[in-house]
Amino acid sequence: MKVLLINPPCGIQTIGLKNLTKIEPLNLELLGAMIKDRHDVRLVDMEVAPKDLSRMLVDFKPDIVGVTSEVVHVETAKQALAVTRLSAPGCLTVVGGHHPTVWPQDFLDPLIDLVVRGEGTETFAEICDARAGGATSFSHIAGLMIREGDQLVATPVRPLPRTLDHQPMPDRSLTSRYRSSYYYLWENDIAAVRSSVGCSFPCVFCSPRIYSNGGFIPRSPELLVEEISGLKEDFIYLCDDHAFHDPERMHKMADMLLSAGIKKRYFTYARVDSIVENRELFALWARAGLQLVMSGLESLDYEVLKRTGKRIEKGQDVEALNILGDLGIGMSAGFLVEDNFTPKDFARIDKFVEQHPAIILTEYTPLTPLPGTPLHRKVQDDIITEDRQFYDLQHFLMTTRTSTKELYRMMRNAYGKVVVRAFFRVGLWRPKNWSWHYIKMLKGLLRNFFALGRAHIEMEKAVRAKQDSSSQ
Repeated sequence: MKVLLINPPCGIQTIGLKNLTKIEPLNLELLGAMIKDRHDVRLVDMEVAPKDLSRMLVDFKPDIVGVTSEVVHVETAKQALAVTRLSAPGCLTVVGGHHPTVWPQDFLDPLIDLVVRGEGTETFAEICDARAGGATSFSHIAGLMIREGDQLVATPVRPLPRTLDHQPMPDRSLTSRYRSSYYYLWENDIAAVRSSVGCSFPCVFCSPRIYSNGGFIPRSPELLVEEISGLKEDFIYLCDDHAFHDPERMHKMADMLLSAGIKKRYFTYARVDSIVENRELFALWARAGLQLVMSGLESLDYEVLKRTGKRIEKGQDVEALNILGDLGIGMSAGFLVEDNFTPKDFARIDKFVEQHPAIILTEYTPLTPLPGTPLHRKVQDDIITEDRQFYDLQHFLMTTRTSTKELYRMMRNAYGKVVVRAFFRVGLWRPKNWSWHYIKMLKGLLRNFFALGRAHIEMEKAVRAKQDSSSQ
């Protein structure tokens, strides 16, 4: 079978990290590794090369097409499948990934034959093998939703695995022609590694808990060290939902990295309570090369933290920042932007960040009702658009008390301070740290700057489109 895997681009209106980072489609590399011994597999990364799909289809007519999708890729995933169907009318189309798992109804479309839910490596391999064997029905394969007319019909649920150790090493040869285009902010020599999946904490706005049913699914330190040791890239993005969920496992992994003499630099997510409760573990990881953690501080108001289900004790944010500062680890700190924010609220956050040099970056996130989350269920009647390209954690999706024009203006001004502060705290101003890659980063910053300036106009258009659609 000829199998084409597609990483679609973000929507045109999507802003934020889209313009500041491009990371390898690790999930597609895993799928390719699972089937490469018995199928002809190609991969197109439209996020970094949008025209590659049309080029690929000139000579490669796939029998099966698999496209991955986060929430901001819903329409672009469908568009990619539409282009593919024109070139290969008889191909089987399959959608999988995080968003199809938590909200499959977004993919009820004549362009899509099958929706994979959950960890999809085994499911997708079974689809490809069944198709190669002449199958026209896939109802015997667990973990699917199959389009039948105007509805999606579920096959038996595929239980989530207890570990990720059964999954192969990612086939990074599939992205070899793209790897020089991958970067994360100022880092341009980057590889992604997944050491675990899932989170057990009940934050109302976060979907990883929904994806994993509240479970934590790890990969063994032995396999992770083997994978990392084979990477030529210097900067490793551990793209976990909560990497330090199991401190003993992370302790073993750091010990193994140090014993093997593997010299890499790492970025991952970490809750502030994990940092506070495991100072020695983070000291060990600082020796292993951990340089940056992303933590959702969310709010300086403890009552707001309680409402979001964050379960962080008062004062733990400052304690965690002090620990990281002592260890030489930076933080990318995330703050929620509430719908009644004023300049004083942004000034309060800015003052807090100024007082804590460990905060290298600051992210401002409007409270976003991601489909499938408890927050979405609570406010779904108040959501002003279902256009998923706006679900990028940078757009206000519900009616606000402060005008959206003013909120976006304040966010844009706040991000200006973030850029200047990061420039000095990271030391990007030093000649020895200069890289031509920074021009790409600067262009991304400018795109975000101008996009925030017109975000309220684009949202108004989306709202009118929703109203027009409802009235027809």
